[in-house]
Amino acid sequence: MKSRTLAVSGLIIIVAIIILNLFLVINLFYNEEMGEQKIQSSAIEEAYNPQINPADFTTKISNKYLAFTPRTTYTYEGKVEEGTERTEVYVTNNIKKVMGVNVIEVRDRVFLNNELIEDTKDWYAQDKYGNVWYFGEDSKEIIDGKVSSTKGSWAAGYYGAKPGIVMKADPKVGDVYRQEYYAGEAEDMGEVVALGIKIKVKYGSFSDCLQTKDWNPLEPGNEEYKYYCPDAKGLVYEVGIRNGEFQQLIDIKKDSDKKSAKIIEEPVEELKKDITEEEAIAIALKEVEGKVTDVSIEKKFGKAAYVVEIDADNGPETDVIIDVDTGEVLGVET
Repeated sequence: MKSRTLAVSGLIIIVAIIILNLFLVINLFYNEEMGEQKIQSSAIEEAYNPQINPADFTTKISNKYLAFTPRTTYTYEGKVEEGTERTEVYVTNNIKKVMGVNVIEVRDRVFLNNELIEDTKDWYAQDKYGNVWYFGEDSKEIIDGKVSSTKGSWAAGYYGAKPGIVMKADPKVGDVYRQEYYAGEAEDMGEVVALGIKIKVKYGSFSDCLQTKDWNPLEPGNEEYKYYCPDAKGLVYEVGIRNGEFQQLIDIKKDSDKKSAKIIEEPVEELKKDITEEEAIAIALKEVEGKVTDVSIEKKFGKAAYVVEIDADNGPETDVIIDVDTGEVLGVET
């Protein structure tokens, strides 16, 4: 009986040793693999390091698919969940210097049901090959005429931000490119999907158009198709692949002035908030348990409110809407 017990004990020890060794091998393999992935990820990030020579750039942007002529206004309109959205893109005469490069400033204003909700200055330049580069943006989200957020603003050369190409000189189907790069803040990507496309929008019919797929790795599920046409010298149509929300070109005005483009004053006053973002998150998690994936400030139920997106533990993704002044939960949407 004693020898049998010893034999069983010995067998247990051997099995334990085998399991331990197996665990060590798996752990080593896992660490090596994760280390390799980290190295690869780091290498990819380091690999994107465009060399910018200011002498190679001009503010005269004449790309076949995307040209910016000063004092031109492009107007787009479409239906979204909250109503009618209109975007006015005005090419200014303003020249800035970013990374030593002279860039032209394009004003992009978004209206929801005729109320200004976003006011952005974008900066572009064209290289000697004809590629159109994006050097950053000064973005303001607006509620009741006041600035609620500047999230998404960036400028190439600051805090590791790098410029990207928004339109290639000679695009080919399958081309994939960075349109901007500011880690964790602005990482838009583009891919050429098709060439020679025909499309009809409210402004007119177009042919020989370029179709791209645009997406942001930071916002999975928000991919969209865009169509650029030579006859319009720019974007004529964009549509969300998942939600189907779209905007189409409805007007082009040349030699327009600031007044006609409704660009008279720039919102500067900040929206006052009695509830902090951290407090809003705490309130939201009391309503819905889960992981917070995003926090923004929007106009909801006629007032400024935090919209806290939560990946719920027991249910679908949920938005908890919280009054920025009182902390009152105005609603819960799924």
